[in-house]
Amino acid sequence: ATSGFAHDPTLPAMIDAHAHYSAPDAAALSAEDVLARLDAAGVRRMVVTSSPPDLAQALYRHAPERIIPLLGVYTSDQHKANWVHDTDLPDRVAAHLQHGTWAGIGELHLFARDARQPVFAALVRLAAARTLVLMIHGDAEVIEQAFATAPEARVLWAHLGTQPEPAVLDAMLSRFPRLWIDTSVRDERIAPDGTLLPAWRALFERHPDRFVVAVDTFSVNRWQQYETVVAGIRNWVDPLPQPLKSKLLHDNAAQLFESFLLQRTRQ
Repeated sequence: ATSGFAHDPTLPAMIDAHAHYSAPDAAALSAEDVLARLDAAGVRRMVVTSSPPDLAQALYRHAPERIIPLLGVYTSDQHKANWVHDTDLPDRVAAHLQHGTWAGIGELHLFARDARQPVFAALVRLAAARTLVLMIHGDAEVIEQAFATAPEARVLWAHLGTQPEPAVLDAMLSRFPRLWIDTSVRDERIAPDGTLLPAWRALFERHPDRFVVAVDTFSVNRWQQYETVVAGIRNWVDPLPQPLKSKLLHDNAAQLFESFLLQRTRQ
């Protein structure tokens, strides 16, 4: 296993809270290549899911102090569209959780029409019972249903939701104290010329503990642009005051995954 963290000490600490390392990525990038990209971008830790799920676990075993692994529930990307109708899935996920070390479940792609499906409810309950973070890519109705199912769940809502508007997110964060939101793939929207728009800055200042920055390496091409994307994130975060800057870049993600990180230090 690789240890240590080669980084530019002038860069503030950062956790990338949403990444993928799926079969095409693993074919193009070894675990060493992934770590080299994190080091080049000054990223201390990365939250990683994969399809198939064993790839994220292998990455974690290679660098347990750098990788925060989420259990992906898809056997392949084709499964993304119909997983919620796969009635055997909760049992398979529960069995998979017995093997390896996991910080969460997801990313789950789900939209309002399927928010009340029993398979989703079962996964929410499973995550809550095991204090695992649930990463959801979905509509506000899906988030509402997750908390209706298990109010104690911890949910990471990807991409500022499917309707990334400050008023929508403000209302959701005010209702659900165990909701965190990632900024991945929305940098152009919130900071179109590299400068954070006032409405977004106001939202982050109103809910300083609830947003996490992320890249979302959804393709090999995105991995190849990793350092550039992280530099763009750092650029719009940099003018913010402390401690908000550190919270967005690092501390909120560390808080969200606190139980996993504490468990790691005890091992």
